[in-house]
Amino acid sequence: MSSQICIKTDKSLQQLATEIRDLLSLPPFTLDYSAEEPYCQFDMLGMLVLIHKTAEEDRDSEVKDYPYSFDLQMSFTEHELDTDTIEYNLQAYYAQLLAFHLGVETACYEKKKVGQHWQIRYCFYSKNPAWNPNLLFGEPGWCPAVKNGTPSAWRSIRSIFQ
Repeated sequence: MSSQICIKTDKSLQQLATEIRDLLSLPPFTLDYSAEEPYCQFDMLGMLVLIHKTAEEDRDSEVKDYPYSFDLQMSFTEHELDTDTIEYNLQAYYAQLLAFHLGVETACYEKKKVGQHWQIRYCFYSKNPAWNPNLLFGEPGWCPAVKNGTPSAWRSIRSIFQ
């Protein structure tokens, strides 16, 4: 399983990849300009991170104006952990982390099974401009550092394997 976070920013691919590398303490990335669409790739123990522009026609309607994608793929072998659940639950965490520290807008989807079908919706995050780091939780005027936008409506998705 892989996680995907959509990113809305005017930054260049290389600038975005550099900021993500610094934020997450990732190793140097490989920038591949020879591919049809340039991408940056980070390889680490059991984890692959790709940052790339997504063609507009390949984006869901909810994220048409989110040109970049942060894809996280983990591969663990010989274990008893449910890594799909771990990766899925990390999506919102990384989306909020990127939104806050990089000052970008992010979106990721959540899913649920309804009968025999899956439904998804997108959740949106951005840094809260009203956030004050000097105010502690519970103090008058405190607000969260990341704003949650209104999620998109639930919609059914069909598997190509049905």
